[in-house]
Amino acid sequence: MNGQIFPLIAATVALTFLLTVRDNARGESYHRGIVEYEVACMPCHGIDGRGDGRLAKTLKTPPADLTQIARSNKGAFPSARISEVIDGRAIVAAHGQRAMPIWGDRYSVAIPGEDPAMVEKRVRAQIDALIDYLKSIQE
Repeated sequence: MNGQIFPLIAATVALTFLLTVRDNARGESYHRGIVEYEVACMPCHGIDGRGDGRLAKTLKTPPADLTQIARSNKGAFPSARISEVIDGRAIVAAHGQRAMPIWGDRYSVAIPGEDPAMVEKRVRAQIDALIDYLKSIQE
């Protein structure tokens, strides 16, 4: 019987460890998303994401109500599209002028000696964290 219990205990410990790592990573990503929202988005989109930030009235195009993204997409949050909008590096000029800053450029400032692949990984992680936060404020 002891021979059967040990693999079960080992599997349970391993699963608990993996779930803890996953949950910590999610928590860290969520926290990073909140901080990034406060720094980069809140001035225009406001505390609650409704487009009523302190700079909103100074803009030609009113900021979007970020709490309504899923609702305006039939209940589905379009993560890939929102990622493209936040990143902004791949948006073609022929599609018109951007009212929002290109955050992908800001996120991709390399630390001296940093591998370009790591820079892009960091950019993706930052944008993903912000998207995780935006998903959490959907109404």
